[in-house]
Formats: sequence, C-alpha cells, structure tokens
Amino acid sequence: MVDWNTDDEAKKVIFYRLRNRLKDKTGGVGGGSLDIDKEALEKAQAAFETVAEDYPDWVMGNIKTLIDHHTDLHGAAEGHDRERIYTKVRELTHDMRGQGGTFGYPLITNFADSLYGFVGPNAGTSDNHLEIIKSHIDAMNVVIRERIKGDGGEEGAVLATNLKQAIEKYSKVD
Repeated sequence: MVDWNTDDEAKKVIFYRLRNRLKDKTGGVGGGSLDIDKEALEKAQAAFETVAEDYPDWVMGNIKTLIDHHTDLHGAAEGHDRERIYTKVRELTHDMRGQGGTFGYPLITNFADSLYGFVGPNAGTSDNHLEIIKSHIDAMNVVIRERIKGDGGEEGAVLATNLKQAIEKYSKVD
C-alpha cells in the first residue's frame, strides 16, 4: 500500500495512451468512409429475412417448452421447487423478449417481458400465480398461431386487455 502522505521520495505516475483501434476500424470520426458494400448488405438482409420467416416456428418451440414448464409447475410443491422451474421460465423469456420485436412480433416481446418480470426472484408460487403464467403463455401462443405482427391492432389490444384482466383476477388474495 502506498502512503501518499510521506515526503520520502517523489512518487512517479505513468500514463499510458492506448491507440483507439475501434476508431481505426470504423474510419474514425471525420476520417475515412463508412460505406458498406451493397452486395454484403443485400446478403445480410436476405439472411435476416430467411430467419424472420422461420421465427414463428422457432418461437413456437419456445412456447411449447414454456407449456412443459407450466405442466412441471403443477407437479411441483409451492416454494423452492417452483422457484427452480421459474428460473427456467425466466431464462427462456429473457431470450424471447429480445427476439419478438426484431422479427416483427412486438406482442411476443411485451408478453415475454411481462412473464419475465412476473417469475422474478420475489415471485409468488401459489396456484393462482400458475394461472397468470398460463395466461401469458396462452397470449403468446395466440400471437404466433394467428401470425399477429406489429401491435396486432384490435386483436392485439384484446389480447393485452385479457392478459391484464387475468393478472388482476389471479393476483387477488382471498
């Protein structure tokens, strides 16, 4: 440990200036061109569109996994056993909430984000809470099954309202 209050000897401080490699790679601010090769951009767009077309099938696999987790929750005891499964649900919905909007399904993002928060570390583990989880899964299932893109218009609003009502209904303590 250095005692900065002593006058024994002069202390040396060395500053290192590291080259900004990111600036070099991007052409720097005000320097070089940031043009992107049109052919590379078109290839990237085509690859993205292919993945976007497959998104509903891909996310349906995630929804089926959520359904399996929900089934496991019914067989698990309240408390730690359910919390362990909540962790799996949380990990899966973490990914889903980031993907939905990217591929044109922001309702998936919204519903997955809601479920992600709902199964957080301080979540309740009662049977009523399982109904709220089911409501989230059902809403996501409808979005993908019906291919509801964007905000879903009136149908999306109805889904969001129904989910909110289910949350309110099953959040009530008797």
